[in-house]
Amino acid sequence: MKTKFYVCPVCGNVITKLVDSGVTPVCCGAPMREMIPHGQSEETTEKHVPVVHREDECTLRVDVGSLPHPMTQGHHISFIWLETEHGAQLQYIFHKPEATAEFCGCKDRPVAVYEYCNVHGLWSTCDIPEQKTRSCCCASK
Repeated sequence: MKTKFYVCPVCGNVITKLVDSGVTPVCCGAPMREMIPHGQSEETTEKHVPVVHREDECTLRVDVGSLPHPMTQGHHISFIWLETEHGAQLQYIFHKPEATAEFCGCKDRPVAVYEYCNVHGLWSTCDIPEQKTRSCCCASK
């Protein structure tokens, strides 16, 4: 299942569905709105499209944008979500000084990365460097 994110039009809560039974989620008495991620053809991409780097055979580093994104109370990246073939990994980063996160990229093949800006919404990329080998560093940890 491709990841779907929803936002409450009243309070701004953001959720994702783990199982999609076809029902629209409700929050604050209102139907939540499915967020369609912005991509590389949109404006302000230099500060929002996730940029994925393979640090080594096991580690993916995700930077939000090619230019630093603000990380203030009023304007920040809330989370980075790495979607894989069989699941996902999530990191909340709103408390960090920089909009970056590291993920294990060897247990399951990454297929997409999403990030959520509290001002400009959801952004994504499928541009993820391939792992050269199929070894897994996590088995020894």
